[in-house]
Amino acid sequence: MARFFLPRERIQDKRGTIVGEELAHLRRVLRLSPGDRLTVFDDAGWEHEAVIRSCSAEQGDIDILRSFQSERESPLQITLALGLTKGEKMDFVVEKVTELGTQTLVPFVSTYTVPKLNERKIEKRTERWERIAVSAAKQSGRARIPKILPLCEFSELMSQPWTGTLKLLFWEREAQRTLKELHESEPKEEKILLVIGPEGGFSFEEVDAAQKHGFKSVGLGRRILRAETAAITATSLVQFLWGDLG
Repeated sequence: MARFFLPRERIQDKRGTIVGEELAHLRRVLRLSPGDRLTVFDDAGWEHEAVIRSCSAEQGDIDILRSFQSERESPLQITLALGLTKGEKMDFVVEKVTELGTQTLVPFVSTYTVPKLNERKIEKRTERWERIAVSAAKQSGRARIPKILPLCEFSELMSQPWTGTLKLLFWEREAQRTLKELHESEPKEEKILLVIGPEGGFSFEEVDAAQKHGFKSVGLGRRILRAETAAITATSLVQFLWGDLG
């Protein structure tokens, strides 16, 4: 059954209204019409089985037949902070970590960040990432869209409280601490923050600053991974160790 994202604010009294890109997909791509059934999911973790009541170029009206909470969300709350990367690499990461269950994404700039974007370009990229996250959530059966926070400085990321969160900074020079060892010492975690650097990695000063803010540096093995590979690998591993993967 076709799935569509429908913000909670557009659902009222067992009825919903589909507009914008979701409406275009419903009408022009899937060519659904009144009487057809579909599934919608909102931004509060609920899924709804529904039937199309009417459909026009302006909006699609649906009647909700049954509502239930999704069982596909991970019990582990993952926040992924990724240094801004070049080109479309970030697009790929957003798609894959959404599929893997990440709840929040935080793009940041640091010492070795290459792209230099003005405010308008950052806004356009963020809008694209949000569309990608919606599409990936639909495909993977998730009922929550990851939040994509505004681009921030590395220092700002470090200084946030992140209360009750295991804070991990992935660094290619870390040879002592691994995720497996961390899991053995801290087997029960509900919130984890993963920090992955940009293509150029982190400076020694940045790693030192992170450790002073309570971050634990951790390695991903002897090989140096690209930023996008490291982000997806780290997300997969923490989901396997602390979450619901595998």
